[in-house]
Amino acid sequence: MLLVAVTLTACGGGSTPAQQPNVTPIVTPPAVNANELVQSVPVPNYSSDSGNLVVFNAVNALREKVGSGLLSQNGALDKSALAHWNYLDINTIVSLHSEAEGKMGFTGVDATARAKAAGYSSAYVDEVIFGTNGASNFAGCTASWANSVYHIGVLFSGMRDIGISALNTKDDPIYGKYTVCVADFSMATSKAEQLPADGTIRVYPYADQTAVPIVFYNQAESPIPLPQYQELGTPVTLNFKTKSFVASGVKPAIAVTQLNITPAGGQALSARILANTASGTFTSTGPELTADDHMAAYALTIVPVARMAANTVYTVSFSGTVNGTALSKSWKFTTAAN
Repeated sequence: MLLVAVTLTACGGGSTPAQQPNVTPIVTPPAVNANELVQSVPVPNYSSDSGNLVVFNAVNALREKVGSGLLSQNGALDKSALAHWNYLDINTIVSLHSEAEGKMGFTGVDATARAKAAGYSSAYVDEVIFGTNGASNFAGCTASWANSVYHIGVLFSGMRDIGISALNTKDDPIYGKYTVCVADFSMATSKAEQLPADGTIRVYPYADQTAVPIVFYNQAESPIPLPQYQELGTPVTLNFKTKSFVASGVKPAIAVTQLNITPAGGQALSARILANTASGTFTSTGPELTADDHMAAYALTIVPVARMAANTVYTVSFSGTVNGTALSKSWKFTTAAN
């Protein structure tokens, strides 16, 4: 998906009597569930002043806030992301996932093919792109993916590896330089998705978040969510994907009894709920449910149909059933000054 201006220690010791041989104890490491969330990753080798490091740190910081496992830098994915970045720059394209064979810089028709060409073996590689006019707006890349409907997946994905190319384009004589960020994320075919415990609902904006944008320019996201609107309030996403769903291979069955966004002292906002009804069964007795096959499975996004108020505390309330289990969650966030 693209967007354009569019998340062990053990020690022991002892001694033996004189004239007896030292025996190294056999230590059995604790069992680790293949789906356990990654809580620490190696320090990336990106330059300290690079856009790549800005994006890497921002993505993992937000993943940790929402309760997702961290992503590790992967050199092959870095290579594929840079190859696609070069393709965009050479052909003066700000944001586009596909490449056309025969054009300069071509390395693969899609992110999966480009990663394979770079030496990364995976059944599927996801990709997010952000492009905006002006140089070195690298902090805006992750912020824009977060304030979206489709690109928010970079925060919730069970993938384990990430490759980044965040650079300034060549200087256009009319428009100047652009900031373009390409992030490819995936996991090796031998790995399992990292996912939270059953009953977990991960959300964005996360609990007690401040300076949340008041507006979402949906026309800048591609594909365009709710295209009949020119602008919307900040999307609020709930992700229900946990370990047992993957283990059992079941499709989600989510019944929403309540899902609303309410300002302090006010009434619930007029909003729409988006869900990928092709990936499972979704029903709602709350706001209107809109089928959207671009949405990720196991997720719901509620989108206010108008921009939100500044400097305001909003409460999000959810109750319903997920694959037969009753779940509920309520949390608050505060919008930015403008």
